[in-house]
Amino acid sequence: MQGSRSLRLRLRVPISALSETSARPRQRAQLFDADPTLADRPQISSPLASLRMAKTEPSVFAEFSELSEKYHAVNLGQGYPDFPMPDFVKQAAIEAIQGDYNQYSRPAGHTRLVRTLAARYGPKFGRALNGAEEIAVVGGATNAIFSAVVALVDPEDEVVCVEPFFDAPKIAADLMGAKTIGVPLRADWAATSADWKLDLDELEAALSPRTKLLVLNTPHNPTGKVFTPTELEGIAEIVQRYPGLVVLSDEVYEAMVYDGLEHRHIASVPGMFERCLTVFSAGKTFSATGWRVGYVIGPKSLISPLVRVHQASNFSTPTPLQVATAMAFERADQRNYFDEFKSNLQAKRDKLCRLLRVAGLAPIVPEGGYFLLADTTKVGAATPFPLWEAPEDIPLRDRRDFAVCRLLCERAGVTAIPASAFFSQGHRHITDSLARFCFCKEDDTLDEAFRRIVHSGLGAAWI
Repeated sequence: MQGSRSLRLRLRVPISALSETSARPRQRAQLFDADPTLADRPQISSPLASLRMAKTEPSVFAEFSELSEKYHAVNLGQGYPDFPMPDFVKQAAIEAIQGDYNQYSRPAGHTRLVRTLAARYGPKFGRALNGAEEIAVVGGATNAIFSAVVALVDPEDEVVCVEPFFDAPKIAADLMGAKTIGVPLRADWAATSADWKLDLDELEAALSPRTKLLVLNTPHNPTGKVFTPTELEGIAEIVQRYPGLVVLSDEVYEAMVYDGLEHRHIASVPGMFERCLTVFSAGKTFSATGWRVGYVIGPKSLISPLVRVHQASNFSTPTPLQVATAMAFERADQRNYFDEFKSNLQAKRDKLCRLLRVAGLAPIVPEGGYFLLADTTKVGAATPFPLWEAPEDIPLRDRRDFAVCRLLCERAGVTAIPASAFFSQGHRHITDSLARFCFCKEDDTLDEAFRRIVHSGLGAAWI
C-alpha cells in the first residue's frame, strides 16, 4: 500500500499539471510528420538510403540490447521468454518437418492452420469465420502490422495510435508518408494497470475524415492494461461514426490475462468485425518468439490487400512452423496448456512485483501481458532537468528514464526499457519516472536481477 500511495503523488504532477491536452480534450491533436528530436539522434548514414527510411527513428530495443551485451546484464528489457517452449510444441515441429511439410504454402496461410484458427476464433468473434478468406498467416505480428499499414495507408493519411505503443505502426506509417497522432492513456495515480484510462473525448478529437487507421493494443504493452468490454464499446461507438476508419488491434498477449479477468476482442463488438484487423502471435502464445508465426483475422476486403503485401515481401510463412502451430493449438486444450501458462506467468508477475518493492521501486501491477512499469523516482540519476520538468523537444535519449535505464544497466547489470520511448513527442513527460520490466523469465533470472540491483548499492539508495 505504501508504494501505491507514494506513486499516486508522483504521477499526479506530470499528468495534470503539464498536459494541456487533458485540459482541452476536444482540441485537435497535434500531428507528427517525424520526431523533431531526430536531428540529434543516430540515423541511417548510407547515401543510398531513401529519405523516408533515413528519417525513421532508431529502435530503443536495439540500443539497450547492445548496452545489455556490453555490460553482460540480466535482460529484463526485451519481451522474450528465457524458459523453454513446451515439449508438445517442439514435438509438433519435429512431426511437421518429418512429415515433409517443407515447401511453400499458400501465401495467406497453410490450409490446416487457417482452418484450425477459424474453428478456434469463430466463437470468440461471435461468427463463423472463413479461414480461406478472413485469416492471413504472416511472418510474426510485426510483419502483420507492417503489411496492414502498407496495404491500407496512403501518403497524407493519418494513423492514430493509442499510446504508449509499440513502435512498429509508427515506423510503417513514416515509411508510407502518413502522419501519426498519439492519444495517450492517462492516470492521476496508478496502483494497477486498470488505473490507466483512455479519454474518449480526446480520442474523438484526434480523429478526422483523413484518419485511416486507429491502432489499439490489448492486453497492453507496456502498461499491462486489459481494456474492459465497456471501454471497447465506447471506442467502437466513436469508430463507427467514421466510415473510412479501420481499427488495427494488436492482441498478441491475449493468452496472458490474470486475476480472473477475460480478454475481449474489439472485433466482437456488434458492427465492428468489418472494421477491424486483429493481430495475433503464435510465438507469444507458445513461448516461441523465434518462430515468427503471426496471423491476422478480419473481413476479406481488408485481409486481401494485406496478403498481397505479405506475398510481395515474404511470399509465405515457413510451412513446417505453420503446420506445427496448427498441431499445437489442436493439442493445447487437451493438456490444459492455456490455464497453466496464465498461472505460471501470474506467479512470475507477482514475484517480480515483490522483488521490485523490496528494491525500492513501486510496480504498477499489470492485468495482462508480460511487462510491467515500475516507478523509479528514488533513483538518483544525473539529468539536466528536475523530474517532470524536461522540455518535450529534447532528444529522447536525454530524458530522465533513459538515464535511469542506462544507470541500471551499467552499474547494476540489469536491463530495463525507458517508457518514454513508447510515446510521441508531447506526451513523453507522462512516464519520465517509469521503466518497463519483463517478467516472462526463469525464477533464477528474476532472482539474479534482484541480487544485482541490491549488490550494486543502487537498491539501498532507493529504499
